[in-house]
Amino acid sequence: MKNIIVFFLTLISLQGVTQEISKQYDKIGKFNKGIAVVWKNGHCGLLSQSGKELVKPTYDRIGSFGNDAIAYTTKDGKMGMLNMEGKVIVPNMYESINGFKGAYAITKKNGLAGMINKQGKVVIENKYEKININKNGVIRVVKDGQEMILDLKN
Repeated sequence: MKNIIVFFLTLISLQGVTQEISKQYDKIGKFNKGIAVVWKNGHCGLLSQSGKELVKPTYDRIGSFGNDAIAYTTKDGKMGMLNMEGKVIVPNMYESINGFKGAYAITKKNGLAGMINKQGKVVIENKYEKININKNGVIRVVKDGQEMILDLKN
């Protein structure tokens, strides 16, 4: 009997916590990998399954986390990236960020292409008209109408 009472008291206290958390947001998305997107006043943020707010609702959009534990964000028409702890990997400064091909993603800023790695480090400045990463990892760029091949130094 004592175990049943403890069980019901635990359920009641958990329900109170759940109600408090859900009252803070207009909507809470489904939890994926222990994290949910939350919305408040038209903006979104991130919430851990334990109820900890990882990112305040300040973004226009937060995508889902991929296998690389990175989510794309949109804020004021610019793209960036977050990790699963809510840390900004790439600030919202790009017109676009393509999906990663291997270790690199092509970015667009001021109409010019560049490239970043998964840690958010700029490996090629945004100064090219076009960048392509071939299947074999060869990086082809176009600048001033001239095509070149770049060799990335680690």
